[in-house]
Amino acid sequence: MHNTDYTIAVIEDDPIQLETLVTALQQQGFSVEAFSDRASAESYFEQTLPDLVISDIILGQEVDGGFDLAKRLLSYNQPIPIIFLSERQSEFDIYTGHALGAIDYLPKPISLNVLIVKVKNLLRITASSKEQAASGKEQSVIDHLEIEPSQYKAFWYGKPLDLTATEFEMLRQFATTGEGGVVTYDNLQSSTQGVVERNTINTHICRIRNAFKKITPDFNLIHNEYGRGYSWQHKDED
Repeated sequence: MHNTDYTIAVIEDDPIQLETLVTALQQQGFSVEAFSDRASAESYFEQTLPDLVISDIILGQEVDGGFDLAKRLLSYNQPIPIIFLSERQSEFDIYTGHALGAIDYLPKPISLNVLIVKVKNLLRITASSKEQAASGKEQSVIDHLEIEPSQYKAFWYGKPLDLTATEFEMLRQFATTGEGGVVTYDNLQSSTQGVVERNTINTHICRIRNAFKKITPDFNLIHNEYGRGYSWQHKDED
């Protein structure tokens, strides 16, 4: 697909920053819808859902406006990847952003070059998932684990796992590799089109484990294979 096939919604209350973001994305050929507040963006979403959302967290007088916007997006049946842009870089804010479905959380002032690369990678991920789901080529070979690539959703014993889209892509590597096989660091990075950096893979794996533990507290099936990656298997310890 070409960049012109994608629509990106940008929500930023600073008019200069908003214009800068819109111009940079349009120069790459993307169709861009720009909003300066949460309410106008939500009105747009009621009519049309974009392929990707880029949002500041503080929107006008709403200190958590971007987070509230993400909560609204979660109410739709179609997963929409979100990139948060913010000067707020506390662990709590970053965790909250990811818990609400954010794919990435970039600090301000942002690098437009980095943002453009992230956007292109994320859109490749979503397009690839939709194509694979349509072809019916992928399904989980792990007992009690179900995956729905078109929706970026996974189910453990029939209950939904709380995962971001990138974490879903990483889990899908285990689901299709099966028990006992090693999912390498390179596999995990390539599955997210480079969105997940090598030095943050373990953080995402911890979040994936915790998602399983919310359903089965004694979950202990994803193990570190030192120097190689991770495996899904029954064993007493890493």
